[in-house]
Amino acid sequence: MSMKEAVQQIGQHANMMPIERGITLPMVKVERNRVIVRRLIYFTRTTPEDGTAITEPQYVAIYDLTGRAFLTLKQFEMDVPNLRPPPWIHNRPAFDKPEDIIPEFEKIWTLYDILIPAFLKGDDGVSAEIKLAAKEYAYYFERHAEKPLLPYYDVFSGDFLLWVGRVANS
Repeated sequence: MSMKEAVQQIGQHANMMPIERGITLPMVKVERNRVIVRRLIYFTRTTPEDGTAITEPQYVAIYDLTGRAFLTLKQFEMDVPNLRPPPWIHNRPAFDKPEDIIPEFEKIWTLYDILIPAFLKGDDGVSAEIKLAAKEYAYYFERHAEKPLLPYYDVFSGDFLLWVGRVANS
């Protein structure tokens, strides 16, 4: 199954959330020989003075990419040390038109589909195509990942992100 299909299934369940909410990029982690994808859902509030404030993650959507199955959408409770108290400011990238974001995220989903199989092989000596994909993913991650939530990305996607960084910089 592709990341796009996984994201669509997660999105169907996340649509039950209030409209003023955000959702992280997919967080990829291998657990018991399965690729598990998590997306954390947080609430947002945008004001002209401050930009967009985000809360701690309130819910988590979990998808088994290996088994091609949505697992759960549940309340999220996790203490991460050294976080300053929310709300945090996270201003998303600006686009000329709202629909301009769609091709960018289509590209991100494609990059996951290229990178995850290479990550699972565990080899840093990869092809030029994988290196380019890792560099592009690193760019988009820097552009879209919620900086205040980086400790959560470390917990749920740290090995994948470290591997992407090594490959991108090799």
